[in-house]
Amino acid sequence: MRAHIADHARQYPWSSYRAHAEGKEDPLAAFHDVFRRLGRTVEARRHAYRALFQAKLDPAFVQALRTATHGGWALGDARFRKEIEKAADRRVAPLPRGPRAASAGDKKPVSLV
Repeated sequence: MRAHIADHARQYPWSSYRAHAEGKEDPLAAFHDVFRRLGRTVEARRHAYRALFQAKLDPAFVQALRTATHGGWALGDARFRKEIEKAADRRVAPLPRGPRAASAGDKKPVSLV
């Protein structure tokens, strides 16, 4: 849909939407555990799955999700990122863009003559 190949997931030939939302036969679609947890019955799962496609996603969220996914960064608030950084023992967000702040050892006298 983002590439404007289809207006809805059901129209995209390689989408599993029709299998999950409408019960159409698709030998390539697997009903994974996340789908099974959407409801107690198959019809409840399909109803919940269809509901996932009814709301438009906030463009700012979509951009944040893409940035996090493409960069391998954690997506969440500052507290969440801090917890994940501690648990993973690695940086989980990009460094601020631009020149780095100078430390006291980096300052050198400047001669104007």
